[in-house]
Amino acid sequence: MAIGGFGRGEMYPYSDTDMAIISKNVIDDDLQQQIAAFVQILWDLQLQPALKVGTIGELCESARQDLTGDSALLESRFLCGEQQLATEFIHQLDLQRDVAAFIEGKILEQWQRYAKASGEASLLEANVKTTQGGLRDIHTLLWLAKVQGLPPQIHELMKKAILNRTEARLLLSCQKQLAKIRIELHLTAKRAEDRLIFDLQTLVAQNLGYADDGTSRASEKLMHDFYRALKGVKQLSGILVPMLRDRVYATLPRVIAELDEYYYQVGNMLAVHDLELFRKKPEHIFTILRIAQEHSDIVGLAPKTLRVWWAAAHELVNEEFYQNPVNRKCFASFFRHGDGLTHLLRFINLYGVLGRYLPAWGKIVGLLQHDLIHIYPVDDHILMVVRNMRRMAMEQHSHELPFASTLMHSFAHKHVLYMAALFHDIAKGRGGNHAQKGVPDARRFAEDHFLNAEESDLLTWLVEQHLLMSMTAQKEDIQDPEVVARFSKQVKTVERLTALYLLTVADIRGTNPKIWSSWKASLLERLYKATLHHLSGKQSNRQAAILDRRQQAMHELSHYHISKTQQRELWHILGEAYFARHEWQDILWHLSKIINYEQQAQAHTRLLPDTDTLKVMVYMPNRPKLFTELASVFSEAGMNILTARAYITEHNFILDTFILQFPSGLSTSDYLAIQNKTELALNQFVNGHLPMSASNPANLSRRSRHIPVAPRISIDDEEDAGWYNLHIITANRRFLLANIAAVLSELNISIRFAKITTLDERVEDSFLIYAPQLADTRQQLRLKNALLDQLLL
Repeated sequence: MAIGGFGRGEMYPYSDTDMAIISKNVIDDDLQQQIAAFVQILWDLQLQPALKVGTIGELCESARQDLTGDSALLESRFLCGEQQLATEFIHQLDLQRDVAAFIEGKILEQWQRYAKASGEASLLEANVKTTQGGLRDIHTLLWLAKVQGLPPQIHELMKKAILNRTEARLLLSCQKQLAKIRIELHLTAKRAEDRLIFDLQTLVAQNLGYADDGTSRASEKLMHDFYRALKGVKQLSGILVPMLRDRVYATLPRVIAELDEYYYQVGNMLAVHDLELFRKKPEHIFTILRIAQEHSDIVGLAPKTLRVWWAAAHELVNEEFYQNPVNRKCFASFFRHGDGLTHLLRFINLYGVLGRYLPAWGKIVGLLQHDLIHIYPVDDHILMVVRNMRRMAMEQHSHELPFASTLMHSFAHKHVLYMAALFHDIAKGRGGNHAQKGVPDARRFAEDHFLNAEESDLLTWLVEQHLLMSMTAQKEDIQDPEVVARFSKQVKTVERLTALYLLTVADIRGTNPKIWSSWKASLLERLYKATLHHLSGKQSNRQAAILDRRQQAMHELSHYHISKTQQRELWHILGEAYFARHEWQDILWHLSKIINYEQQAQAHTRLLPDTDTLKVMVYMPNRPKLFTELASVFSEAGMNILTARAYITEHNFILDTFILQFPSGLSTSDYLAIQNKTELALNQFVNGHLPMSASNPANLSRRSRHIPVAPRISIDDEEDAGWYNLHIITANRRFLLANIAAVLSELNISIRFAKITTLDERVEDSFLIYAPQLADTRQQLRLKNALLDQLLL
């Protein structure tokens, strides 16, 4: 008998050929040999046999203990042999099968499959068969139907009124799209490959007729259509799985609680008395959601209610619906209420209602960005940001981000923050600056949803400037008073500062779990506090900041009993610029180590509390290519360089400070071991006892190779002559900073400050460099070409 996919007539190029061989009697040696010969024939025919062999009793017992095996046998189809034996086998299976237990088991199995496929790899290289909304979910729907005696074909279920015509068309369309992709995956990989792995995405896309254009790659278009197909299956699963389950329990008594003349609650589900309510009074398409939001014990809509709600919303949520102020007030109330907002927005996004109400939203649904940073489609990312914002507002989650949660609890316009989260990336995929292009959408929304002038200004400013704080913290020297002053001038008010800080935290955490770190948290918090200090009028200018840092250092150094003459000598060696570029805590650390040892090379490290980072100080005589060699030492140790602050004293020593990030997944004891090893290696290096290994460019990851990021290099003038900002965006790899530093050294360019922003498998690095020769544009071109040659190796 054919079983599984073979049984239901759904075979793919490299699928297993599932069969059951049923015997009246226990399998003896002679029959075993015949079966083995049959299997060999199948292999010779280049099929992939997967057999179940036994008597009726043995196979029934196997099915009793294995739900997956029972599902395969549910689709048994007679091929050859004794028809009566096959009929008896199917009859015995049906007799022993507990329909309710089977359905509950399959639903549990489905949720376990979702949980297993929730990691980053499953999002980026989704399995067409097993991911949520994949082919296995369609199979599950058909199993739940067949086990109840219903026909397991989509068009037949429509005839039985289990599916309506619209649902059947959608399900068939999604099934066709997913099957087409799976077939091409098998043919391209030449094996049973069901994952859209990076190595195959571009080839599969091209083979299916997708092509690159000015705004998106062929692989992005493929994944966009793929995610839309998954969404269609998820929509129908949300309706049909509960509906098919309810058919089993239809005769059991139910506890019903009347809510008002329109609604009642059955268990933890919300239902309507009149299934025509949404067509008669379309405003109830949103009203029912507000009712559900206000009742924390309601988790969703009852199946029949959900079905008619979706059908009505699909037809009636349009421009006329939008223009009704009742509906706009109700939609705005979702954000003002706050509770359950993430669940509500995800629900109406899943069923396409959010995209119908806000047409700009419809354009980003399922839109995936192949930029080595984002792991979610744009709409899922935005809703993750809303979710992060909501968690900061909830007391039970305040332990996750204590500082941000404290600010959020006291913020007056939380609903504006939720709206800003919804709109911050609404213009993705349109080309150009998405932050600026999203402003008109946000402004219209604010006007249409009854925000006052102050709220509207805050919303549009947040959408336009939502990248400002992350770019400043991650790319600029926030210890420089001028950087803080410039950022403060852009922010202007404490309310804007707080709102932008909260949105930035939520945005970074909602992009990719690998991007957020304790170091980024500390950077943003330090920038927030420094800006708050400046906005409060407590910091006047650069000279005042330098004087303040010097006085704090002098006060602390008084404990070391050094003379005024020694202090003046130190100030002379270090120079005034030193105090402009370092915080007083670092100044004190440096000076406490080099006092009385101004001519002695040395290196020191210290763990930064509550982070996964190590601060390193290197003090030694300057020489060519020294920065390059230090970067190699750290890369060799497996440490990520987050920040590098290079300084050359008046007596030509370097006093460099680095922030290094430990590899992920380590314990505190591991940190201490690596710290000791790193400090030992550094002291060997500064004293000339550590041989340098070649820092050849390392291989790119598989994802970076197949979704390449074209290197981007820009050079901007600083106000002071000879100083420039160099910005580089490229794919991440080991020894990258050492390779870049080597190019700069070769061209006689010195690095004064480096900010290394690692965004998963992509880096966005910023360097403050001294290179008077770059006043000649030909030298700038020479630098860019040399860097490109290195980055493209």
